[in-house]
Amino acid sequence: MGYDAVVVGGGLYAGRRHKDARRFVRSHGKVLAERPLWFFSSGPLDPSASQRDIPPVPGVKRAMARLDVREHVTFGGCLREGAKGWVARMILRNGKGGDFRDFERNEAWAAKIGRELARM
Repeated sequence: MGYDAVVVGGGLYAGRRHKDARRFVRSHGKVLAERPLWFFSSGPLDPSASQRDIPPVPGVKRAMARLDVREHVTFGGCLREGAKGWVARMILRNGKGGDFRDFERNEAWAAKIGRELARM
């Protein structure tokens, strides 16, 4: 294989991880379980992800236990004007959109994973 570890991320929608991320983990679970594995979620449309640790949603938590995931972190999301889909438009219409990504936090987490891999 051409990689030694895996980081899997997925957006959160109504308390569930995006279906593509769920399918990926289900389809590749056996291979994922053979390598160091980290999960992240992205989604809260408020500053909460930068203010406190947000635990994984239930489906992610189950996959973490099954695959021996080393760590999970939830990052803030981003929903801007022009987003597609009825739900996105409703969220924006209600004034709940915005950009809540914290790039410094994201980069610090990636660097932490890099340090762990360097020690292996």
